Amino acid sequence: MLLDLIEKHQRLVESYEILVYDHDGPNIRLKACVVLRDGSMLHIKQIVLEESNFKYAYHWQDHSGNLICRWDNAPHWPEIASYPHHKHTMRDGMEIVIESLGGDLTEVFTEIAEQLGN
Repeated sequence: MLLDLIEKHQRLVESYEILVYDHDGPNIRLKACVVLRDGSMLHIKQIVLEESNFKYAYHWQDHSGNLICRWDNAPHWPEIASYPHHKHTMRDGMEIVIESLGGDLTEVFTEIAEQLGN
């Protein structure tokens, strides 16, 4: 799926690297880094255990390493309506946590493409 998304959004992607890919039955572990044409980077981490336990973190940062947005499902924001799914964004130099649709990497690429005007 990741390679399909990279192909679909190839005008955004400068390069990518699969750092870890383990697949053992229903268990999958993926870590990857996608460098975008504007110099920003999307760090991807997905873990699927027994098909029912899905953990993810998608961390998008600018070329200097500053957070643009991070989507994840770490269970530490129970007051968010989409708990445990949420995203961290920057507004006026402050990090805020808001609702997120979940771990859909397609939505992440779509949102990045919209923000970059592609």
